[in-house]
Amino acid sequence: MRVRANDAIRLVRKKRPRSVQTSGQILCVQQFEHYILPQTAVFSSKEPLMLTTRDRKSAEFTLKQYLFRQRATLHGLEERVFRELPKIVYCICERLLKLCGCHQAAGQDFRVRNRPFYKTFLAYKLKKNKPPDPVTPEEIPAGHVTTLPMVEWRDPVEEDVERSLESVSTITGSSSGGSIPAVDIHKAFILDHQSLPDEKQKYLKQLRNEINQSREAMDKIYDEEDPMVLSGLLLEWLDGLKQPVLNREDLSLIVARANNAEHCIMALQMEDILLIEYLLRFIIRLRPLAANKKIDIIKRLLASLTHQTILIGGTFLPSGRDFPRLRDGTCSQVINFMLRMIVEIQKDILKPGRDDTDVVIPPRRLRIKAWK
Repeated sequence: MRVRANDAIRLVRKKRPRSVQTSGQILCVQQFEHYILPQTAVFSSKEPLMLTTRDRKSAEFTLKQYLFRQRATLHGLEERVFRELPKIVYCICERLLKLCGCHQAAGQDFRVRNRPFYKTFLAYKLKKNKPPDPVTPEEIPAGHVTTLPMVEWRDPVEEDVERSLESVSTITGSSSGGSIPAVDIHKAFILDHQSLPDEKQKYLKQLRNEINQSREAMDKIYDEEDPMVLSGLLLEWLDGLKQPVLNREDLSLIVARANNAEHCIMALQMEDILLIEYLLRFIIRLRPLAANKKIDIIKRLLASLTHQTILIGGTFLPSGRDFPRLRDGTCSQVINFMLRMIVEIQKDILKPGRDDTDVVIPPRRLRIKAWK
């Protein structure tokens, strides 16, 4: 419940008199406070006042460090589900999909019955089931990078149908039972969040602080109706990581092996590629939405994953941060890799005999009843 040690001791003594009697027991609870409270921070920040602790060392963290902290603070079903994926990313993406009626699209459901959902991911199966290749794949020499032709995500007929459905959903609100059309999600992602009104920016900062300081504040994500707020939270979480998910070495690996998506997947760290695959699956499930709009969302997410700016719709995003510009050639190669990965994901989803019956959506967390 993220309360201080002394408050926890008082609560237990009130409900069960004469509990926590010795100085050793009190010291144990206090030491646990110093261990667990810094681990509960969700948003990485250089501002220690945002956290439940003023320790600057715990104020910032990488994706790998966050997953370690998450495993220390979650338990039971949630600990198994989110062992390899940030819970905050999942909650925001699923809420966005639910707003546009796409949360059950493509047979993708995400709660454990028999196995965690990430174990059905293409990247997980490749990295766990395929032994490492002793032969290093052929890589393009540095300085001789040739631009590969852009992958065709959809055939022309499918794209025409998607555009027609998109135009209908814009008029009717949503063609798939949601409260907003999928094009609103696209607008929320390519928006410059630094240009939002001061009230909206203040609300976003307040929401991040509350999520860092209170476990119950996470429930506000499930009730949020504004896609700009949700996309702002997701991008802020990625932008705020101490190190980018895809660093310069990762980008070099992808560019050198861009002609083979499987080699790129095998070259990346497990936590990095699983997060990327989940985000790509999120984009796949956004329907109806034209392919060029989905590529815009991929570019915006890539900017946050690399901590570099990308030109989207005439604006370099994200703005207001001291990020370098991602080179056009590198950007196109990484986008191409992601499109190739999307094609492979879609093939994997459509494989005959695939059984997703043991994977269902996690229920909303139940509130713990107060002791009587």
